[in-house]
Amino acid sequence: MRSSDFKYLGYGFGIGALLASLFFAGWFFVPQLNVLGRNLLFGIQDAPNPIITLVPTTQPTAAFISTSTSTFTSTATANLVAAPALTSTLTPTLFPSPTATLTVAEMMIANGEITFAGPLTREQQTNLYEASLFFVAPTYKQSKKMSEMINNARFSDPNTTCGPLSIAILQKAGILSANLVAHSFFLINPDLGKDRIVIKNTFPPQQYTDTRYKVRIDEFDWRTNPLVPGDFVYIYAGTGGNFEHMLVVNRVDSLGRAYSVTNYNTELGFVITEALLYDPADSNAGLFSQWTEKQFQKLGSTGYAGFEVWRLKENQ
Repeated sequence: MRSSDFKYLGYGFGIGALLASLFFAGWFFVPQLNVLGRNLLFGIQDAPNPIITLVPTTQPTAAFISTSTSTFTSTATANLVAAPALTSTLTPTLFPSPTATLTVAEMMIANGEITFAGPLTREQQTNLYEASLFFVAPTYKQSKKMSEMINNARFSDPNTTCGPLSIAILQKAGILSANLVAHSFFLINPDLGKDRIVIKNTFPPQQYTDTRYKVRIDEFDWRTNPLVPGDFVYIYAGTGGNFEHMLVVNRVDSLGRAYSVTNYNTELGFVITEALLYDPADSNAGLFSQWTEKQFQKLGSTGYAGFEVWRLKENQ
């Protein structure tokens, strides 16, 4: 064997011895390192097999004595102290409740500007008032457009639309049939036989009363015999009058005053708005007074020959 062979053989034995020592060292130390790592992870102190002795005391306590290279004593009180009950101090969050928005009619009722009278139900009177507001046209231009719509005629004028307007209001309120033609009341005259038939078909005697009053509208006793919501009224011009007029009463207030959404003449021309008809406490208030006063004659005069009322019968 050559000297170089002995040289390499020595290197082999050296490397083998080194590997063997590393193997035995790992076999011995790795378990210890595992235990040390586990103890560090979970916070467990290393104590070689401690001896635990239970020592009774005069108090209801238990003393745990651990004997080891480093001896430590731990005392745990056995008295059970009730955990404080959890008391809820949460304040419930209060959300604002939704507030109902009142309709125009409901606000009018609350303020006494609408009271319920006559044969129409509360619902019908409310619907009648709200329906009448649809036709309000406070300028001549607007009232002309409204008149054209009601009469379904391009050249309709607001100064002659009182009859169709009244029928249209009652139809929109659901009191008269939607199948009626509002324009059939255009310039109608109850004194004419053919027109009287149209009125009877619209307000049949089995459902409506028909009462003629031959008293000037500004001299009538409205306290004793007031108009009520839903009344269809025809006003006769008579001597001194220059036009006849139709309207429907759309509401009565808590003071007994009657109102109508109707067309009437003003200094700025014909308009369609809600107007006071009369005030039982003031004979000079309302359209009925204005239409019989000479100072307002240029705006129109009527009512000298009285008026006629068609009123729904009770329980209809």
